[in-house]
Amino acid sequence: MKNSGFFENLGRRTIEFFDAVYELSRLFIQTVKNIPSAWFYRRQIFEQFYNFLANTLPLASVIAVFIGLGAMIQGQYQSVPLVPRIYSINVIFKSTILVLGPIILSLVLAGKLGASLAAELGSMKISDQVDALETLSLDPVGFLVLPRVLAGVIMLPVITIYANLIALFSMFFASSVLSDWISPFEFIKGLEMNFRPFELYLGNLIKPGVYGFIISLLGSFFGLRTHGGALGVGRSATSAVVVSAILIVFFDYYLGRMLL
Repeated sequence: MKNSGFFENLGRRTIEFFDAVYELSRLFIQTVKNIPSAWFYRRQIFEQFYNFLANTLPLASVIAVFIGLGAMIQGQYQSVPLVPRIYSINVIFKSTILVLGPIILSLVLAGKLGASLAAELGSMKISDQVDALETLSLDPVGFLVLPRVLAGVIMLPVITIYANLIALFSMFFASSVLSDWISPFEFIKGLEMNFRPFELYLGNLIKPGVYGFIISLLGSFFGLRTHGGALGVGRSATSAVVVSAILIVFFDYYLGRMLL
């Protein structure tokens, strides 16, 4: 009996997983199909642009400062006298821009924005506001999902660029002003050494764009699947954060492996 119950539960979970993958794929395709109608939903799109920036810039600023300080302290600790400090700065700079900045910022914003999107759309779902849009001849995907996905894809790179600049300044402040560990000239030489523009594109545009897409699409997906009242809203918000975090970590490895 115990084995029977185990396999029944396993089968049910497997069916639920593939059903969720199918529904997510449908939502993605419907969102892409609504892109030509983006101008019709321009008001909602600009509202989401503003919401993404207003809700994340203060948090991103704090995170970026301590990313730069933490990376600098770790780099100073691991540096050895035989290695020129410009090499240490180069390693710290590239690891911050390519990995630490994008992934830490995205994971934190997945908890903030992903949960917020899922809770907002989940509340609309259980209060029948999503069904009301259809009675007004409005496509719920175009009206609700498309603006949030576009905001995630476009605004997260903007926020990441801003955060990386702050992290770079805090690295300079910690290494050249507070501790006098390296001179400003050597700091700049370390940044320029073996510089490749594609690294900036990957760390500031490609990775954040993918992460923003994941956060916004999954937040919208779990929000629209909400059922079961207020308890269901909480479950949707939690699922959006957990799945987004897992996919962000996965794609961070995959993008680095494929593009670097």
